[in-house]
Amino acid sequence: MQYIAIKEETDAKGETHFIINAIPLKNKNKTVVQKIPHPTGSDTLSFKTLEEAQKAIERAGFAPINPDGKKIVLKQQKLNANDDKDYEKQILNLVHNKINSSNPNICQAAISVLSEFPTEENFNILFDKLGEENDQIRKNAISAICKYGNLLSDKIIEALSNENWVTRNSAINCIKVLSEDKNIDTEQYIKPLIKTCNDTNAIVQSNALTVLGIVWQNYKKYNK
Repeated sequence: MQYIAIKEETDAKGETHFIINAIPLKNKNKTVVQKIPHPTGSDTLSFKTLEEAQKAIERAGFAPINPDGKKIVLKQQKLNANDDKDYEKQILNLVHNKINSSNPNICQAAISVLSEFPTEENFNILFDKLGEENDQIRKNAISAICKYGNLLSDKIIEALSNENWVTRNSAINCIKVLSEDKNIDTEQYIKPLIKTCNDTNAIVQSNALTVLGIVWQNYKKYNK
């Protein structure tokens, strides 16, 4: 179980706020549409009560550490006493069952839904889909991964060494998309891309060279 620490702060008006780390989710226009609690998030969420902060952390699939340092394991709160009202669990179970559907359209849709649930398990599923034969499934996985910005950079770099050349090539395409965002640390991708330019697969080599040029161009543009 991963934990998220809750910080208690008092503002200039004497009001107490409970702050937790969060990641921003962006749409295609790079506008933040939602923030989700996450241990390594670079953004924050603020709540008026400790209970609200605890519940938000639990809904994101993590456990809270209170301001006093005490780790808390909350029981998932139901909308009522009836188990069939646990909608989040029902949705995730459904998506996990559909993610490997033989029908590519169903798989694509499941990937899009899965991106709304940022947990380590779901991130691993998305990275597995980078090696799919179906082009649209790979594109959906790339789009889902890129929604998290810098958060998954280490996993993207790790995927550049995957034994599957399709996965390696998809990881390069993730870097290409992310490099267009001025908030992304593009420098971290330069050395891994240089190494990948000597990949054993000619398609991967060619893509790495092309994307290296794009990353370098954007690095210079955003780091003047």
